[in-house]
Amino acid sequence: MVKGTAELERPVPLYMQVVRQLRAQIASGDLAEGERIPSQREMMQHWRISMQTASKVIGALKTEGLAIASVGRDTVVAPGAAARIAAASAGTAHAAADPHPANLETRATAAMTAAPSEVAEILGIPAGRQALRREETRLDNGQPVSITTTWIPPATATKAPRLADSQPIPSGTLAYIAEATSNRVAHVAEEHAAIPADAATAKTLGVAPGSPILVTRRRHHTTAGQLIAYSETKAPAGSWHARSYVVTGT
Repeated sequence: MVKGTAELERPVPLYMQVVRQLRAQIASGDLAEGERIPSQREMMQHWRISMQTASKVIGALKTEGLAIASVGRDTVVAPGAAARIAAASAGTAHAAADPHPANLETRATAAMTAAPSEVAEILGIPAGRQALRREETRLDNGQPVSITTTWIPPATATKAPRLADSQPIPSGTLAYIAEATSNRVAHVAEEHAAIPADAATAKTLGVAPGSPILVTRRRHHTTAGQLIAYSETKAPAGSWHARSYVVTGT
């Protein structure tokens, strides 16, 4: 049975309203871990939306890590989804796989800043032109364990005003961009390198300048190849970061 208010407000993107209703049901336990999320056809009938809009709802829930595909090709509530929503509501960005989520904290700053030439080239804007720069520092028991700097093209920043807030975004930067602009990440180009820490990074991470750090660079693209964001994460040596993947189509 499909739950949630069937009447939607037309000025607000329809898929966004459905996502919010389903997110609330997951947070309250009405939709429990492993429980099937309404199918696209059920969404179409209940909320009177198109197949394309229903597809965007499911895509957004997967982007936020709240839903996964099951073996039977249904979409179900992901493990730890409710906890992830609760942590996000508290202004933190805890990953469900973290062994001690209560000890983790994320601090964020954001501002329009002149993009360095290398970043400007990646963003496809003239060197020196301003772009939105978000920096999120992740701490474990008060100790910084990673710094992520994300550059967002001006056009995207204009459509997603909360990106400019100097605080963590509950659903995550990319999920919020998808919600605000309808541009979802479909392809990520990722590269890694171990390099010496510069003075500023060393100070933030609490290590000696020149100490080895791991740098991960990611370019996030839509299916059409449009760049959504460019991010760079720096972590000190010996800091492990766990990631789990759901493999579909096998």
